[in-house]
Amino acid sequence: MTPRTLIRRSLRYHWRAHLGVVLGAAVGSAALIGALVVGDSVKGSLRETSQMRLGKIAFAMTSGDRFVSERLGGVLVLPGTVARVDGNARANRIQLIGANNRFLNLGVQPSDTSILPGEIHLNRALAIQLGAKVGDDLILRVNKLSAFPQESAISPRSSSVALRLRVANIRAARYFGDFSLQISAEPVLNAFVNLSELQTATDLTGRANVVLWPAETKYHANLLRTGLQKVLPASYVNDLQLLTGVNSDLWADKELEGSDEKAFRSIRESIELASAGLLQQLSDVDLDFHQIRGEQAFELRTRRVFLDGSVVKAGLAAATNSQTILTYLGSLLRAGTNSTPYSMVTATGAPWTPAGLRDDEIVVSQWLADDLMIKPGDEIDLSYFLPESGAKLTEATNTFRVHSIVPMEMPWADRTLMPDFPGIEKTESTRDWDAGFPLTYKIRDKDEDYWKQHRGTPKAFITLAAGQKMWGNRFGNLTAIRFPVSTNAFLDPSIVHGERVMMRARWQSKSVTGENSTALQKSEGERRLSPLPGGEGQGEGERHTNIAENFRFVMEGRILANLKPEELGLRFEPVREQALKAAEQSQDFGGLFLGFSFFLIGAALLLMAMLFQFGLEQRATEIGTLLALGFTPKQVRNLFLGEGVALAFIGGVIGAIGGIYYAKAMLHGLNTVWRDAVGATALGFHITTQTMVIGFFASVVVSAITIWLALRKFVKRSPRELLAGEVGTEESGVRSSKVKVMAVGALLAAVALCGWAVVSGDTTNAGIFFGAGALLLVAGLSFANEWLARLVGVQSRAMRDCSGSSLKRGLQRAESEFNAPVTMASLAVRGCARRRKRSLATIAMLACGSFLIVSIGVFRLDANRDASKRSSGTGGFALIGETTMPVVQDMNAQSGRDFFALNERDLDGVSFVPFRVRAGDEASCLNLNAAQRPRLLGVNPEILSDRFVFTKNLNEMTKAWPWSALSRHILSVPLDKNEIPAIGDANSIQWAMHKKVGDTIDYVDERGQPFKVRIVGAVANSILQGQLIIDEGDFIEKFPSESGYRMFLIDAPSNAVSQVSATLSRAMQDVGLELTPAPQRLAQFNAVQNTYLGTFQVLGGLGLLLGSVGLGIVVLRNVLERRGELAVMMALGFRKATLQRLLLIENGALLLAGLALGVATAAVAVLPALFSAHGELPVASLAMTLAGVLVNGALWTWAATRFAVRGDLLKALRNE
Repeated sequence: MTPRTLIRRSLRYHWRAHLGVVLGAAVGSAALIGALVVGDSVKGSLRETSQMRLGKIAFAMTSGDRFVSERLGGVLVLPGTVARVDGNARANRIQLIGANNRFLNLGVQPSDTSILPGEIHLNRALAIQLGAKVGDDLILRVNKLSAFPQESAISPRSSSVALRLRVANIRAARYFGDFSLQISAEPVLNAFVNLSELQTATDLTGRANVVLWPAETKYHANLLRTGLQKVLPASYVNDLQLLTGVNSDLWADKELEGSDEKAFRSIRESIELASAGLLQQLSDVDLDFHQIRGEQAFELRTRRVFLDGSVVKAGLAAATNSQTILTYLGSLLRAGTNSTPYSMVTATGAPWTPAGLRDDEIVVSQWLADDLMIKPGDEIDLSYFLPESGAKLTEATNTFRVHSIVPMEMPWADRTLMPDFPGIEKTESTRDWDAGFPLTYKIRDKDEDYWKQHRGTPKAFITLAAGQKMWGNRFGNLTAIRFPVSTNAFLDPSIVHGERVMMRARWQSKSVTGENSTALQKSEGERRLSPLPGGEGQGEGERHTNIAENFRFVMEGRILANLKPEELGLRFEPVREQALKAAEQSQDFGGLFLGFSFFLIGAALLLMAMLFQFGLEQRATEIGTLLALGFTPKQVRNLFLGEGVALAFIGGVIGAIGGIYYAKAMLHGLNTVWRDAVGATALGFHITTQTMVIGFFASVVVSAITIWLALRKFVKRSPRELLAGEVGTEESGVRSSKVKVMAVGALLAAVALCGWAVVSGDTTNAGIFFGAGALLLVAGLSFANEWLARLVGVQSRAMRDCSGSSLKRGLQRAESEFNAPVTMASLAVRGCARRRKRSLATIAMLACGSFLIVSIGVFRLDANRDASKRSSGTGGFALIGETTMPVVQDMNAQSGRDFFALNERDLDGVSFVPFRVRAGDEASCLNLNAAQRPRLLGVNPEILSDRFVFTKNLNEMTKAWPWSALSRHILSVPLDKNEIPAIGDANSIQWAMHKKVGDTIDYVDERGQPFKVRIVGAVANSILQGQLIIDEGDFIEKFPSESGYRMFLIDAPSNAVSQVSATLSRAMQDVGLELTPAPQRLAQFNAVQNTYLGTFQVLGGLGLLLGSVGLGIVVLRNVLERRGELAVMMALGFRKATLQRLLLIENGALLLAGLALGVATAAVAVLPALFSAHGELPVASLAMTLAGVLVNGALWTWAATRFAVRGDLLKALRNE
């Protein structure tokens, strides 16, 4: 008979004994595999969600408030609000998408439904929030955005337009209903309208602000063929392919999988090239290059009024004879008692100002000189609004000395010097001005006549340096650049041809050096050079027309060639790649649930080991026989280990199937009762072969090792002991010195940890006290082992001495050792030592379970505790407000409150902390994805001086005032030139961003320049989760076009929060203000941790339940082994009820000892919850949990003893 045959027959013969072992292995395997499958399901669900929200999109470009041409493949995405007609429901901060069929076909499943004018499509989340259905009418409100920065002092206050639309469709996610370029924890609220209708309503005809390109190579091949060939001469296409190294498959008429890394890289390279060729004309980016009427000159200007620095740089590089102009509105010109209101003043050079004009001198028109009655040498005061003062309208005054007076004729009487100030330039009367300031100075009839006759013709001229000193701002320091036409240069075709050749040479040289984006732009300039007829034989008018046209083509081409799209914020981002990366780097729910299931797995393995060992004890004579027949201990051990491995394998197979159902049960819990842990993410079941294989083999190996540990000492017993069945009683009472050392060492280490935490002031460090509690638990179990070993030693010595010639000495020792009278309690205590290891295992299981449940449960967070304190997680704020449209008014000033018609009486004691917002990934614990670029908030750190509690600060100098770490000049830690300091919530930094204090995160500013954000501080559990906070000055420097504030922390009296919330919501509904009580927001964040704790307690409870079953098995086995002893006691007069009570006391002592040890050590672990401002001690729920464990253990003990003593115990005397 071979060992394999023997193992197979043993398995068949002892199947009843092995059934429990297999079930224990199956439970452990199911929990292990199920936890890993949960991890797969979370990652798979995140990938699926990303696919649904992005559809076929691989690359996206968002231009913010800079609107580009729709022909680039763009759509219009604007913030808005939508409400039911009956006013019963309203949704703020929705994403309004002006869509066409091309956009709708980018979804996972192409749409078969177009959006017609007058219709609106909603995604499911928005439809549910509004309670809307197909056929309902809704009121949509969206701002009519101006290209002029809203924070400029003379910008018209934004006006909104309302559209009444009928719901025509509720778009599911697969039909692009959940489209979003940002990773967010909250469900996106999407409303889709007809693109042309939205463009018309917002005065953005033909414009877009989001360009989307799919991952299909075929699309890009067609784009490059049809689109870029319009940008490049046809002869350049092959050269372009060779120079860039783009895969030739890109140009083939087939599609490549977006997941193919090589193909994806090639597509990305082609996108980078194509993005450079986006600027086919200056109007694509709101730039206008036109000829000055009646002048041999062209002018570069923008609808944004102020030219960006990159545009100025490109314009000045295009020609050496350009003229720079800065025109601004002076609110008042005063000389003595005479004054002229609201006049344009131009800062420039020749020919408008004479050479040698000083910065404190001014040239005035004859009209202004007559009006103010001034002459050269007189002084005049120029008052103006600071350009960046916004709604504050800060007025400043500079004094100038009149240099000269010029007549009202060209070049000075040029109304085109005034930029296109929105709300001003198209009005027929000054009374119709719609500027961002009140007309506080009286407008006279002569002023009105001047406007009607001369419009915005400047009345005074100063040097460019003086003008830029007064009016230069973050939006730009020029309003126009003029280019005089050079007649000779653009009349000769050979010269133009030479320009073309030069541009091509520049393009090729830059292409070779890798500057392909500029290459495409250089070629754009060449494309615009039309074939020129010769100069001879043409009429003078035709010759001048050709000169002007050729000049325009060349200059516009030069400007485009020098203009870098990324510096204007036109930058494609690989959104699909980023989304997949975010999903892959997401929270490891597999490891998380493995940790949650650890006690369950441990209990299953311990139960399996106990059952296997009990089976070995039942087969002791079999093992003894094998050893007596000549089998070596190693051979016997291998035979039984083979049985154990086979049982583990069978348990693993069953567990693999059970693991699938375990995972589905956990996912159901995460989608229902544990929903707070995953936010808005809908989790589906996803499984991979790799996970199943790894989980299966891991569970088999762990089970096999557990069985080996239970088996390794058993076969070392002598054949005589095994054949006699002497395997139940553990006679060894020798106490190991190693156990003593471990007990004392663990106790001293625990005391040292607690002492160090108290001395260092780190009394809220949960890790330290949890470790101390765990060490105390180890020490307690070690002391319990010593106590049981001592009892075993006493009994063993007494029994040895009572045998043979030592009877008298044994009786004397027994009398001295047991000098106390024998009672039920003493008998029960000594009975615990008869199976020391089993008793210790029972105590350990119960102690560990109760320790974990108690110590973990106390870390539940209560958002309402001390919510009004500035050191709490709310920072003492009552409300959090977020708006759909930016607010440029100062809400702490009376003027700002007056703008929204707010009564000061209603806002008594109310203050605002405003934040500038740069959109980014949600980085709170509610977002399961790893945030790649978290949202940035800009704030004045001084107004947060004593708010929140910091867990860590990188700067030692700022510990007294941690928020000052946002000021670069205060930081003692050196920062690189391209780094800015930031502060975030500790939980967000660690779990959502996977960073720590001192780390950096890469960003790109709106000019296309990369920079790093260094985390210099972390705030303890707070409402600031989800974003990084930087200094407002750094924010404005990096994102100058982000006007206004879109987030507010609001402080209000505790007894007036509801009233303040209602007042603000009503007054600021046009900007889409949405208010949330600060404790409620914090509770949403806390719910994640609390849910995790609840999940662990549930799974830990299952482990304790399984441990209770193990306790019952231990009791049952102990009693069955002692039936002979119980029979003798009955023969001596003990009744069955007395024996059952004795057994209950004996095993109840183990139950109480385990629970007491676990609770006592857990009391140390929960000390941080008592010290922390955010912890709580749920005494009631913990008491109920422990009472449940106690009752459950008692029931299993009672059932086991009841079963064991039933029947005729006296028959067991025959075996004694």
